[in-house]
Amino acid sequence: MKKMDAKRIPFEQLPITNRFMFAMVFGHKEIAKPFLEAVLGIRIHELKDPEPEKTIDVSPFYKGMRYDVFVKETGPDGEPLRSFDIEMQIEDTKEIPKRTRYYQAMCDSEALNKGEVYYKLKDLYIMFLCPEDIFGQGKAVYRFKNLEVDDPKIELGDLCYKNF
Repeated sequence: MKKMDAKRIPFEQLPITNRFMFAMVFGHKEIAKPFLEAVLGIRIHELKDPEPEKTIDVSPFYKGMRYDVFVKETGPDGEPLRSFDIEMQIEDTKEIPKRTRYYQAMCDSEALNKGEVYYKLKDLYIMFLCPEDIFGQGKAVYRFKNLEVDDPKIELGDLCYKNF
């Protein structure tokens, strides 16, 4: 059998959806922080070390999930401020928006201890990095939050943001 030559792509040209580049960016908080700030349009105080490929299984009867990367932001006092679930999605399965809904539920199920009040829920950013424009509107980044249907100036205020 003839060995096939692998196509070599210069490091500087690797897309974020390349497995090596994804691991490089999100395996190092000093690289991940400016990337997240630029894509999400927010300022981040400090990131804790990312947790790659963390799995959540709440029951043997229900679907679990595996984070590609989960990372938390901390404030000056070390108190958690926000959480970020970052997923790489190479193929548009036509179910990604519903996946974000499920991931939000799973993230939130771990965010509070039994008996804690809901106002202790912190901001949650769910990000799917996709090489394709899954909404077909020609934008590089789509940012969603819950708004009132008849008056979009009214925000629900649930502190969950879904980004593609």
